[in-house]
Amino acid sequence: MIDHSPEHGNAIRPTPARRRPSRPLIPGGLRGGTALVTMTLLFAGCAPDPQASADDGSTFRGGEGGFPEEAALFTDLEELTGLPEHPRAGASSEFWEHWGDGRAELSGYRVTTTRYGEPREGELSLIYVTEPHDRRSWIKDDDAQSPHRVEVLKLIRTNSFMTGVYPYSVMASTFAPVEHWRDERFQPVRVNLEVQEWCGSVSHRVWPGTDRLRSLRLSYFATEGETLRDVEIPAGTLFEDALLIQLRELDGPFYDGEDWEGWLVPELWRLRTGHGPVQAERARITRSLEEREGVPVTRFRLEAGDYERTFDVERDSPGRVLGWTTSTGEEAELIATERLAYWELNRLGDESYREELGLSPLASIPPGTVGCF
Repeated sequence: MIDHSPEHGNAIRPTPARRRPSRPLIPGGLRGGTALVTMTLLFAGCAPDPQASADDGSTFRGGEGGFPEEAALFTDLEELTGLPEHPRAGASSEFWEHWGDGRAELSGYRVTTTRYGEPREGELSLIYVTEPHDRRSWIKDDDAQSPHRVEVLKLIRTNSFMTGVYPYSVMASTFAPVEHWRDERFQPVRVNLEVQEWCGSVSHRVWPGTDRLRSLRLSYFATEGETLRDVEIPAGTLFEDALLIQLRELDGPFYDGEDWEGWLVPELWRLRTGHGPVQAERARITRSLEEREGVPVTRFRLEAGDYERTFDVERDSPGRVLGWTTSTGEEAELIATERLAYWELNRLGDESYREELGLSPLASIPPGTVGCF
């Protein structure tokens, strides 16, 4: 079936067994009349009555100045992500012995990123750490209690490089429950992308569900705009952003140690640079045993249409990603890894820890760019 929505153009989208068309949403689960009345009053410069009643009988609670109090943007995320009441199995004691030590794993990489048709040298970091989330919001909450508390492995990926006179800053965040909730381990429940550069900024957030995803994109650029949509995906769809977790096989083999074939949602940064739609595409992942500079690795090869990406993952613990390459010109190579409680290292002088990771202590200026212009 062809989707003619503004976000998708005329792209052909996968058709799962149950149809639920991609559609704009009204945040927070508000009924249409309620949301439209409120938005009309606000944009007209008029505050709604603090106790005004909506068509459905609910009441707006006025905040300071008569405007509505802050509320959650979405109230249906637990239903959307569709995790069962209990996981199929917990994470192993070996997993928690390593990942429950109160520290994060930080790795620095040399990276080449193609932007505007030219290779850009920069620096990239991967930060892995476990933390508790509330499944009703998928936001970190140290005070969340059962049955709402879910432990996730958070992956932060930062990439900084220069494009001529101005810098690019890219940060992607992936949140994947550590227990066995779905068919494949470490399936994400939230993926974020933030991009800043001198022309403007883009924020893209995706909440994956069992048969659909929610996409919230806020862009400075008119061709992308500000959109909120639900998009159908087939059951078992993987997300490229989560592969840097899943292919590490941190608590058991990926796809039972076999090759995988199915549906994949591309990495959000790849969608951003390629201006592609948020939709699943057919893909396959094969594996082979190789060596990388004398180190035994499992080489995973991702193929999706004309896009290819290879990951080299060390076979010995802790199974770090030693590097990757893509057909779009990105190439990353691991420099160093440390386990640190980095959130405590925020004082003057702590910049020295960046150097141990092979990263510039100036953070926003990639190595080799000073004095280039």
